[in-house]
This record gives sequence, structure tokens and C-alpha cells, in this order.
Amino acid sequence: MRHTVERWLDSPRVTLLTPLVTLAIGLFFVFVWAPHPWGWRGIDQYDALAKELALGQPFSTTDVPWGYTYYLAIFYKFFGEHTWAPVTGQVFINALTPLLLFMLAKPAVGHRIAALAAWITAIFSFNTVYASTQSSDAICTVLFLLSLLCFVRGHTRSSLAAFAAAGALSGIVPQFRPNMILLPVIVIAGYLLYPPRGIRRVMQCAIFMIAMGVMLTPWIVRNYRYTGAILPTSTHGGIQLWYGTLQTGPYLESRAHNPRSAFASAAFPYTSLEAPIIVSAEPGCGSRAPIRLVYRTYRDKAWHAIDGVRTTGIRSQFEIPAQPLGTTLTYFFEADGRTSPAGGILAPDIYFVSNDHLGDLDTEHAMLDIFDIGRLARHIAFGDAVPADDKVDLNRDGRSDAEDLSRAIALLLPQWPETRNPVVAVHRDGDRAVVVLADKSRLLVPPSFQRQTDFIVDGELTLDGVLVSRSRTMASIDDPPPRCAVVDDVKVNDVFYRREPHEMARYTALAFDNIRRDPIAFLAASAYRMVRLFIIRGTDDVKTTHQFPLSHAIFQAGMVASLIYFGAFIAGIVIAWRARSPFLYALIPIVYVPLTICFVLTNMRYTITVQPLMFVFVAMTVAALMGLGGPGTATSRT
Repeated sequence: MRHTVERWLDSPRVTLLTPLVTLAIGLFFVFVWAPHPWGWRGIDQYDALAKELALGQPFSTTDVPWGYTYYLAIFYKFFGEHTWAPVTGQVFINALTPLLLFMLAKPAVGHRIAALAAWITAIFSFNTVYASTQSSDAICTVLFLLSLLCFVRGHTRSSLAAFAAAGALSGIVPQFRPNMILLPVIVIAGYLLYPPRGIRRVMQCAIFMIAMGVMLTPWIVRNYRYTGAILPTSTHGGIQLWYGTLQTGPYLESRAHNPRSAFASAAFPYTSLEAPIIVSAEPGCGSRAPIRLVYRTYRDKAWHAIDGVRTTGIRSQFEIPAQPLGTTLTYFFEADGRTSPAGGILAPDIYFVSNDHLGDLDTEHAMLDIFDIGRLARHIAFGDAVPADDKVDLNRDGRSDAEDLSRAIALLLPQWPETRNPVVAVHRDGDRAVVVLADKSRLLVPPSFQRQTDFIVDGELTLDGVLVSRSRTMASIDDPPPRCAVVDDVKVNDVFYRREPHEMARYTALAFDNIRRDPIAFLAASAYRMVRLFIIRGTDDVKTTHQFPLSHAIFQAGMVASLIYFGAFIAGIVIAWRARSPFLYALIPIVYVPLTICFVLTNMRYTITVQPLMFVFVAMTVAALMGLGGPGTATSRT
């Protein structure tokens, strides 16, 4: 039996069958049955973005890089909006994975183990699962293996062309998987310092970096022109880091149940960008009259008027000049001799420009917000002073009391019935004031609250961010909206090149706020995720994991398979170390992935780009168990 397996693995023709096996499994997952619930369109926004590109529209986000979206757009452009076409295309591309791995591993581990690794990849690769849905992983893996193969060929053959190809591919890979952006820099820096050093080595590294830079530069320039920021990949890292800080302590496996997820939305309308403010609106009540925006700031008391520019349909867009940080902007609209808000100059809307993402931006107490709720609660429970007492005396009876607190909360919950009191009780819990709401939600107010995140929330009205992220102008309380507004659907800085960079900054601030509160728990969670990244672990919790038919069985099977292959991978490392295998260099990208993303929200999917490299170490373990020889001892073929 062992000799039969040896002859089979030593045959070059048998290895050439591995792409066909991968292709067959991938096509089965596409057209017959797939072990995932997402269908051809996947779970990301790639499909809609690609259709926009196919219609000639610009790429309308910085939240994901361009690579996979343009791949889809090419298919939609030439084959129409048939979702199966790009998915089938990537199944064919993914079929190259085992062959590329064989070519990459063979010089370092020998023909036999490289062939075994190719067959393990052909049958068990998780990339084949993701190739059957719109996901960037499978194509990214092929590009990544190609870049490694070119790099190794450049080194062994001293080929400048191979280094140029490796650099170009290394510049493309992060446009499919942003977390891979630093790996080429680390590798090329180590290669530059690795002996033997010389002018030739410097030239190779320079060509690599130039080629990589050429591929990255158009995207960086595009993002800079839109946002004024250097963004080599995407703006998505901020929210991923925040998610990672939510998965700590008792919420290690699910951020969905962490009460601090309530702070996803800001307490105030604001921007942290010192850039022109883009406002858009549509005429209300079917009016076709031109709209003007009138604004002023607390720094400049003069009112300024801006005429709108028609964008799409009847929508008008306005551009307010960039304002310095720490600016409060007030504005209203004019059309047909009427204003919106109806109070106009006396009751304008408010917008802030500040990089204090979590603080109380309403220094003039012109808005009703969670900080006012907190001050009222402290006043009722402990008798603390209430700044701007006359403004939060909402029933105008000359004092701030429980009735004002109830009305304030009701005003921030527009769907709450007017006849029902939202507050059940206010009491003390140590040095904290506790507001108990009618749905049993609780808002805990500490003695000092400088940030929105200083509040502690528990329950639906608080946990879902309904209360802690609501605000409205004080003027709007006694100035109800008209039945027919002058303008409708007002949006401020909602265009992607304003919204997404600002959100990146806000989520990063939220993340560091969480880390500051419990750094040890965050470090422990990050250490746990370094290993957890390689293991599939689903749950039956609908808030944590997507549920679908057979999901429980599939998750369990995935967990068992991932545990087995991870254990075999660790054993393979030991075997390679004892044999002093040159393939140990593959540990650099394998270790790089968990080291650089363990701080953010992660799952096993983030490691499948390097999974084929791990399968080579798995093959070493299997070969040792079957007595097929160690790395470098098997038959070598050229």
C-alpha cells in the first residue's frame, strides 16, 4: 500500500489532475449544493458596486478596496448581470491553487510531499468553498501564491523580471485582502538584510518595491483626491478594530451581546473632517422651487446663503466651506418664501465639526441629548447641579425634576406613545444614578461622564443605541415639524468620501476607548484570537452566527476538520524544524496573518489565504505517519 502511494505521488501526471479535482468540487458547490448560506451574491456589497462599475459609474466607496469589485464588473460588462458567471470564473481560477502550491513547495520539500500537499489542497481547501460565492478570498489566494512563486523564482534564478512580477502581484493582493498590505514590506526588508548582501540584492528589492508601488499608487491617489487622506487599502479597519474590542471578557465569542455595542451611533450630528461639508436635500410637497441653504457658525455670526446644484433627479447639493475643528454650524433651508425648519433663523438645525468623537459637543446647551438625560438623572438621584437648568425645565414649572426627565426621554424616542411615561423609576446604585425605563431597560449614570461611552446601558431602548445616540435641537421641541416640509430627506456629509473616513476615525476612537477601560482583557482576547483564527467555531446563536439549514452540522464538521488540520500543521512545523527544511520560510506569512489581525474582529476565513502553505506542513505530518519520508528526502523531479 505504501509503495503504491509513493509511486502515485511520484508521478508528475497524477499531480496534474489536482486542478481538475478542485474544479469539479467547486462547480458542484456552485451549481448543485454549497456548504454555505450566502448564494452566488455573497454577504458583502461587491455585487451592487460591480454593477455600478459595469454601467460606467464611479467606484463609490473607500470601505472596500477595488480589486474584487473590478473583477466582478468585467464579467457584468461583457456577460450581463448573470451572477453565476463571475462565480464560475473564480472557480476556474481557484483550480490553479493546488498546482501553484506544488510548484512553490517542490524545490523546498521534494516532489512527493509537494504532490501530497497539492492533493490535500485540491480536496480540502476552504478556498473552494468561498469560490462558490462572491468573495475575494479564492482569487486573492491564487494571486498571493503567484506572488510567492515569482519571488522564489526571482531569488533562485536571480531574475529581475520575476522580482518585478512579484512586486506587482504584491501590490494587487491587498486590493483583495487589505490585511496583506504590510507583508511584502516585511518580507523584502528581511530579504534585503539576509546574506549574501550586495548591489544585486539591493537592485532586486528596489525593483520589487517600485513594481508594488506602481500597483498601489493609482488607488492611493484616487483616495487622496476624494478624502485628503493616505489610504493604501480601505477605511474598514476602524470598525473592525472596534468590533475586536467588543469581543473581550464574557463577550469573547460574540460582540452582539456586548452592551457597549450601543455606542455605534454618535450622540450628535457631526464630522471630524476639516473639509467642505456636503449637504443634500429634495424639495418637499412636490415643489419644484429652487432651494437655498443659509448657514452661519458660532465663529462667524453672519448668515451666508448657498444656492443648490442639481445632482440626480430633483435632489440639490450644497457645499459649505471647510470649517476648523471646534466649530458649531447652524443652518436652515429656504424655498418658496418658507423655511425648514419652520423657525428659520430662530430655530435652525445644528451640526458640529469636532474630533472629540465621544464627548459632549453641545457646549451651548442648544440640543437635548444623552448628556442632558444624565445630568437630570444625577440631579434627581443625588441633587447634583444641572447646567442650563432653564433649558431642561421642559414643562416650564420652574424646576428640573422627574417629569422633565420623562419628557426628555420621550422626546428622544419619537416612536414612544405620548400618553405613556417612559421612566419607571430613578434610584441610586452606590455612586451611580439608575434610570429604569418602561421596557425594563436601564441607564446607569456615573458621577462623572465626559464621554458618551461613560454611560452604562442595559436593555432594548438603551442597548440598541436608541437613547444614547439620539439628540434634537431645543428649538425643535416647541416647533413641531409642519405637515408639508420645505425640504425632505436632508443628508449632511453622507457622500462616501466624507462619511467613510469620518466613520473610520470615530470607530477607531471607540476602539481605543474600550481598550483604555480594560487593556488586559483586550490583550488576552487578542492572544486567544491568534489561535482561534485557525479554528471554525459556529454557534446556534442567531445574533452571533448566520443560521441556515444544516448549519449546526456544517459548523461542527468544520470545527473538527479545522482542529485536525491545525494539529497536523503544528506537528508538521516540528518535523520541518528538525529536518531544517527551507520551507520554514512559509511560516513568515502564516504567522504574519494572526499577528497583524488578532486585534480586530476575525474568524477562520481570514487565514485561508495562507491555508495552502499550511497544507504543506500538514503533508509533512501525513507523510511521516504513512512512512513516505520527510521533507527533502522524497524523490525529486525537475
